[in-house]
Amino acid sequence: MNKTIESKLQNLNIEKRAFIDGIYVDSIEGKTITKLSSVDGRDISGLSACTELDINKAVDAAMRSYQDGQWRKMSLKDKKNIFYKFANLIQQNLEELALLDTIETGRSYKNYFFDSIPKAIEAIRWFAESVDKIYDHAISTSYTSSATIIREPLGVVGIITPWNDPLVVALWKLSPALLMGNSVVLKPAEQSSFSILKVAQLALEAGIPKGVFNVVPGYGTEAGKALALHNDVRGIFFTGSSLVGKQILQYSGLSNMKKVGLECGGKSPFIVTKNYSNFQKTSEVLAKNIFYNQGQICSAPSRLLIDNTIKAKFLELLLLESGKYTPKNPLDLESEVGAVVSFKQKERIEAYIQSGIESGAKIITNTTKKTPVDGGAYIQPIIFDDVHLDSLIAQDEIFGPVLVVLGFDTIEQAIEIANHSKYGLAASIWTNDFNEAHYVSRALESGIVHINSYGDDDYTVPFGGVKESGLGKDKSIYAFDEYSNLKTIWMNFEIVRNDT
Repeated sequence: MNKTIESKLQNLNIEKRAFIDGIYVDSIEGKTITKLSSVDGRDISGLSACTELDINKAVDAAMRSYQDGQWRKMSLKDKKNIFYKFANLIQQNLEELALLDTIETGRSYKNYFFDSIPKAIEAIRWFAESVDKIYDHAISTSYTSSATIIREPLGVVGIITPWNDPLVVALWKLSPALLMGNSVVLKPAEQSSFSILKVAQLALEAGIPKGVFNVVPGYGTEAGKALALHNDVRGIFFTGSSLVGKQILQYSGLSNMKKVGLECGGKSPFIVTKNYSNFQKTSEVLAKNIFYNQGQICSAPSRLLIDNTIKAKFLELLLLESGKYTPKNPLDLESEVGAVVSFKQKERIEAYIQSGIESGAKIITNTTKKTPVDGGAYIQPIIFDDVHLDSLIAQDEIFGPVLVVLGFDTIEQAIEIANHSKYGLAASIWTNDFNEAHYVSRALESGIVHINSYGDDDYTVPFGGVKESGLGKDKSIYAFDEYSNLKTIWMNFEIVRNDT
């Protein structure tokens, strides 16, 4: 490991308290979370385990700031300037934020520094630049009447973020929520709270008024549930498992029918047909997207659907590519792949691997390589062949570096296998046949379909799924609709006559 990185870690000031109404505060009940870094097992305990009492305090602060109107009524020009400053402050603190995320989640420092956090910064700037490009509508309903359709903020918004890409997902949601004029209470995953707690202070420094953005760490079963049930929260937006997403839908109904946005699990199919010949490119794209973050990506292509006539040749190349994603010490500057997020997650993934073996599937990758860091939580890339379609490894979201291979004989069979899932987040079809590409992309039950690519995107297009992958959209201009309500204002006019 780089000694400079370790030295900086030793001198890192990790804020572990909640950020409410512009200041850091201990949880009211004084509870904290005990946890170890998956990098090497070092103790990183002490994060506040906030409860309903702290959520109530944060929602009260958010409600006061919303009713005060300083942020809500601020001009878009001024909001944009504050957001640009906000993005610049995160840029200036990039190294510290990358260290915080690495030591807490085990993901590669290099990935956070050069890819993940820059994408979060880009989200702030993109949404800031876009907010004044949204236009309301005026409709002339008749000669004597007119209607305007306007967007209004929801009020107090709750956001619950995942641990696999802490700042990116948070700022996908936080940026449009704030720019629409809402006040926010954000509950980060207990596995990855350090960086967003730092960002909350930067938001205040940038000029976002106190109480407008609050961060309350804690367990989902306590703090997250309390936020989703709170009657003063008018919208709850979540990224995580489908199981918890369903619970949040219930909480909305049990409380005030708050607006809900969910980006949940995935078991995305990666379809390679006999009509595509560049196997080298395809194997590189597949290996990267399933293995680069130890498989901990909701849209990861965890199911390879391959035409049986090309299967053997393609798997030879894929095995070579998978070797490039052997995990290493995430604190080494050249490491591309680090650890899984926690020892609990490692046990969960290993249980799925064992179930795959017991189901009769065959592991075709090398699993005997040495753990890169003693005391850490690392898993070698796993590819299963001879997989039964209804086995757990073929149906469940494992959220680890595990790929299952499913062969097909016809394109209709490929579509049937792809749609044989409760999820529908992302998918891809690899073919040089234009008609086949169009046919399959329309037939796939998925929120996103890539043709001869995977993972390509930018902020101009929406991200979200169908079925148990959730509802609503992150990113793009459409995201602003998630954090606002439409209001119709109808006007009647008197006819003015000249009777002279």
